[in-house]
Amino acid sequence: MPIPSLPPGAALPGLARLPGPAGPWARAYVVFNRRLALYGRAAVMSACALLAVPAMPMGKIAPAAAVAFAALAWCWIHLWLATASTARPRLLLFLDVAVMTALCLSQRITVPDGQPAHGSTWILVSVNFTAVGYQLMQPPFTAILAASWLCCADLAGAAWRPRHAWTDALPSVTWVLVNVILAQVVVRLVFSESRAADEAADRAARARRQGEAAEARCAAEREYLAALHDTACATLLIASAPWASMRPETLRAQAARDLVRLRAEQSPAGEVDLASELADEIAAHSLHVITRFDEDLGTVWCPAATALRGGLGEALRNVARYAGVDVVRVTAKRTQHVVTVVIADRGVGFRTERVPVQRIGIKHSICGRMSNVGGRATVESRPGRGTTVRLEWPRA
Repeated sequence: MPIPSLPPGAALPGLARLPGPAGPWARAYVVFNRRLALYGRAAVMSACALLAVPAMPMGKIAPAAAVAFAALAWCWIHLWLATASTARPRLLLFLDVAVMTALCLSQRITVPDGQPAHGSTWILVSVNFTAVGYQLMQPPFTAILAASWLCCADLAGAAWRPRHAWTDALPSVTWVLVNVILAQVVVRLVFSESRAADEAADRAARARRQGEAAEARCAAEREYLAALHDTACATLLIASAPWASMRPETLRAQAARDLVRLRAEQSPAGEVDLASELADEIAAHSLHVITRFDEDLGTVWCPAATALRGGLGEALRNVARYAGVDVVRVTAKRTQHVVTVVIADRGVGFRTERVPVQRIGIKHSICGRMSNVGGRATVESRPGRGTTVRLEWPRA
């Protein structure tokens, strides 16, 4: 009969009246308390009932066995009812207090006359565990009131035993009340610490979400700046170069394509056909591009396609500006879950470690763009051996 975990938003049994909200840690503590109180009491009372009968004189074994059997039966019935989803907590508490009161008043027939110490009787042990269990399961006022009632019932039952007075049981019953108070204090302290842990976890989660949101904003800004660098800035740079001979209509057409590209950067969603995206980017350049695409490139996540296309475009622009050749090879393939695009030329090449810091084309428009979508970009080049740019998504 497992005790189910409490779903978020469900009422907290017993501890519902404690001040403050209850998060995952506090709820887990409530469930633990219920499990400890119910199963611990069932185990202790079962052992007490089974061990008490052989200790009785021969003439009292039969009535003691009947009471012990009734207590044992109620112990497990109470456990079953308490773990049922349709249980009525107040009615169950009332029945439990009534049964335990009857058990306390049965000491005349369930406790041997020759047992002088009241603190060692199985009735007091059962009352002690039951009273402490109430502190783990019930609201504070209800739990203390029920425990006090059972202590009074135990004193009355002890007074009815032959040759015993209620004052003989008073020290032991007082210790039960001390245990009750200690349990109540511990429950409230641990619950408060659990609530503090929940609040700390909430603060950490909020900080993490804020950090992720800030990182997403920065990534979007970097992506947009990279697109701006690859489009409008590149077009203006070419148009303003001393050796440039762009016709006005060509410049206007290129600017229109740049504008469409920048608008597309602002709303990436869904999936797109990768081969079409790469082909459109290649068509925007005047280089002689030798392509080799796998037939099963398929569709990819739009931000990933944008990053692959942007990295390809920046690599082609670098070939046109610096490589000294007008022929470049572009291959694209999909291996299992990895898409790879390779741009290779046989131009003059360069030393990658000597690229000036202020040059952001490779750093942001190629490597940074792929990193933002969980991919990877590598640039290999040596003077006189050309350049190879490799784009991978996701990271191999």
